[in-house]
Amino acid sequence: MTYIYIAGSLRHTPKEWWKIYEKIGNLCKELGFSVHVPHTDTVKDVGTTVNSIHDPNLDMKVRADVYKRNYKAISEAKLIIAEVTNPSTGTGVEIGFALKLNKPIICLAQRNVDLTSMVLGPAHIGSIDMIRYKDEEDALQQLKVLLETKFKNLVKF
Repeated sequence: MTYIYIAGSLRHTPKEWWKIYEKIGNLCKELGFSVHVPHTDTVKDVGTTVNSIHDPNLDMKVRADVYKRNYKAISEAKLIIAEVTNPSTGTGVEIGFALKLNKPIICLAQRNVDLTSMVLGPAHIGSIDMIRYKDEEDALQQLKVLLETKFKNLVKF
């Protein structure tokens, strides 16, 4: 089964926003993919809770374990999907790892958001597939089409 890593801002984004990462993961699962969504999977893997992610006093060993687990997940993934509407140092690092590892990357962002050149630049030269969306439904529909067309070799119909 093809493995997808889902990236997105956690520490500086309200928990309500995290639902879109789960919806992206669920869409991928419906298409036959195995997914890694850090706020649900990594926290279990490293023995912490989703509530601890926002804690500025999060133990440094746990932070190191999170880094190692997510780097391993990115390394093993066949595709990275990153929701980049909300700026995030961590998501930027994850995208950087994926670019360095020559992983295919899909980034999604709301249409009205000004994005960094470190996302738009690689999108412009074809290193990232960029989806700009109106709302969650539009995001998921565009993502489904892209997965079923450009990435159809990864989709298990």
